[in-house]
Amino acid sequence: MDKYDRLILTALIEDGRLSFAELARRVNLSPPAVAERVAKLESSGVISGYQANVDVSKLGLPIECMIELRIATHQSHSSLAALERFPELTSCYRVTGDACVIMHAAVASMNELQSLIDRLSEYGASKTSIILSTPFNGRVPTSLLQPGNGQH
Repeated sequence: MDKYDRLILTALIEDGRLSFAELARRVNLSPPAVAERVAKLESSGVISGYQANVDVSKLGLPIECMIELRIATHQSHSSLAALERFPELTSCYRVTGDACVIMHAAVASMNELQSLIDRLSEYGASKTSIILSTPFNGRVPTSLLQPGNGQH
């Protein structure tokens, strides 16, 4: 990765909907050159996709939380497959430490949260933390976008 790739990534992280023309203007390259670089970043897996950031509270899900789950059985693969079917869970991370997984959930009410926790208890012991606010989210460490960071 050179300085242009880093500039392109920085701009796309800020706004993934930029046109190649606008991206080219921002990084001082031609639109075809930017399109070729973006295609290479996508094919190499540096850019793994594009998504919309959704405010789930505006969808009627004002309560968000992080749930740590210590899976009780040694059949963690089947437990993980089962967790994927919980519509309240928006993400799931396998982690080290006391918990096996940490999940993000969004629900409409405390009753729904209680129901979710009750259903999760089938898979092991859980610990829930309500999210009060999100000062920042989804950013890439800026050190990775700086020249001389060891990236090629």
